[in-house]
Amino acid sequence: MTVAAICREQRQWAANQSIGFDARGYVAEVDENLMRPLSADTLAAFANGDGGELLERGGRPAKMRALHSSSALAANIFDYWCGCADAVPLMKALELPSCPTATLFEMKLPTGVDSHANLDVYLPLANDMVAGVESKFTEWLRGKATHEGNAFRPPYLAHGRNRWEEVGLPKAQALAVDLQEGREAFRHIGAPQLLKHALALARQHGDRWVLRYVYFDWPGPKGERHRDEIRRFHSLVGDELRFSAINYQAMFGELKAAARSEDQAYLAYLEERYFRPPMS
Repeated sequence: MTVAAICREQRQWAANQSIGFDARGYVAEVDENLMRPLSADTLAAFANGDGGELLERGGRPAKMRALHSSSALAANIFDYWCGCADAVPLMKALELPSCPTATLFEMKLPTGVDSHANLDVYLPLANDMVAGVESKFTEWLRGKATHEGNAFRPPYLAHGRNRWEEVGLPKAQALAVDLQEGREAFRHIGAPQLLKHALALARQHGDRWVLRYVYFDWPGPKGERHRDEIRRFHSLVGDELRFSAINYQAMFGELKAAARSEDQAYLAYLEERYFRPPMS
């Protein structure tokens, strides 16, 4: 299966809802692509984020207007829990050690290099830990191979600095070096990005954090390779990063299992939009 197959599914959903879209799969207004308008904090986070998800650039529409938008998927799943007094279903769905007390988007955390990590979703937890979430929709299907010398910009590994080891992540340090020197390579999972997230979380929170990789699964050879890479990444650094990978389909099943009566409209939207059986 391909990115085009997911795009067809999303266009079919829009057509079923009588929502218009252009030839590229973009709706006219961002709100048409969302279960509900973004909360004020989430709107501000996306407006100030590095991804330019809400930015209209001349004839180029905002990225979040795309039916296949990864940021719209994350917003539709997670923004519902902003300000929610009882996020136990989300805790269970993400296998978190404690209940989220807030839901923040596009969080920027310093890495110690002249840059910052951009966490798609950042969840402060009731036990004073945090969860960083990296969310993927179609990106992993496209894939992006790492090659010797280009996994990280030079400052991450230059001048004898062991940045990951300095914050208590020796396995992550070893993997970063292996990626940079071409002994390890991942095409679908984006291992360098996850390692940067871990570096930033460790610098900011010591060992009081967990890392979650949440992705929209899809059948086929690429899906198998992606899942193989997830298992390999976990075997190399999973315990050290308190890392778990959860596909959105399984997450939705857990949300349904833990649902309350007030969650039914939210779950119905998600099921119709993202979790119907794929078209044949």
